[in-house]
Amino acid sequence: MSDKVSDKQKIYKLIAFGRNVSETMNMKVAGDKTMANLRLKKTILEVVDNQLKVNNPPCTKNIYEKLLDAGYSKSEAKDKIGAVALTEIYDILKAGKSFDEARYQKSLEEMLQQSLDFEDNHHIKTEWDEWDKLVQNGYECIDEQKYEEGLNFWGEAWLIFQSIMEQQSKVIPLLGLMEELDYVYAIDAWLQDYEMELGNARKYEERIAFCRKIIELFDWQYEDDSCFQCGIGDSLFYEGKKDEAFCYYEKWLAENPQNSNGINAFSWILFENGDAEKAYSVIRRVTWGASCNVDNSTLFMRAKQLANYVGKHEESEWYQQQLDKFEESIRSWEMDEDEIFDEFTAPKQIPVVKAEKIYPNDPCPCGSGKKYKKCCGRK
Repeated sequence: MSDKVSDKQKIYKLIAFGRNVSETMNMKVAGDKTMANLRLKKTILEVVDNQLKVNNPPCTKNIYEKLLDAGYSKSEAKDKIGAVALTEIYDILKAGKSFDEARYQKSLEEMLQQSLDFEDNHHIKTEWDEWDKLVQNGYECIDEQKYEEGLNFWGEAWLIFQSIMEQQSKVIPLLGLMEELDYVYAIDAWLQDYEMELGNARKYEERIAFCRKIIELFDWQYEDDSCFQCGIGDSLFYEGKKDEAFCYYEKWLAENPQNSNGINAFSWILFENGDAEKAYSVIRRVTWGASCNVDNSTLFMRAKQLANYVGKHEESEWYQQQLDKFEESIRSWEMDEDEIFDEFTAPKQIPVVKAEKIYPNDPCPCGSGKKYKKCCGRK
């Protein structure tokens, strides 16, 4: 640091007139303070340039080079060092103490870490924005039945997605990631749609690799990964590795015996393989004697069809009875229209009401299914 009295006096006068450090180095001031801060900034940057030129103190050049390596321009790096230097000079002049190189170095290192943290977060945010753009492009292509082009966009989005997730310090639930982000298409829906489109395109090897990676990337302790487990089993079957597919489903369902999606998917490939009896038995063992409910109603419908197909008509009738009971229970939940209007009677005179305000995160009233800010609310 410079010990010249003239430099100290000049800096002190400028600081006294407009001494906000962040404003000084970023030039976010107005009025009479502007020229004072311009002169102060120029003086501080001369101090930084001098430190770099003579490499004294060495910590200045070390931090400067690290900022450049992080992607900051030379002027940005000098501004950041200048902000630290300005604070140090002001504290020296105010307290009348001598320059403390160790304290100055610590301040520079703290500034560097904050700058690197910001750049890391900014980089990830930029990657998410690029991911979002590619996902939207993919959906637009698929809506226009340009499936191959859509998958190409999603393939690029998938590479970015993996890159971001591999930067996470720990494995997180998929729901936790969704709560942190707000984009046009939900992450879980896109992952499932991508898995499905890979299957439709018969890209089975790619689909298997995708599903395995998704299962690896997230914590599924409290969430259902059956979509991706079934993607692996089905792909093995349709690419001709039937025995491997059957073993995969049997092993997985042994650990998850009540997973309706897995049971149904396993039953389907068994049926397509010509083994209707086994397809029926796989579903029967978890449904026979049980009550039909929201979670297993699909299995009951499938069991009814298969029981009839293999000639077990009495069992098929039993399944139909359970389905009828389930449908009746649903109807019993419905309230009578008259009761609803009795409970919430509209006033005889209906006042004029202003149109309800639509907030950015509300569903768009156009019916697109997107959030208002991502649809008609775009500016």
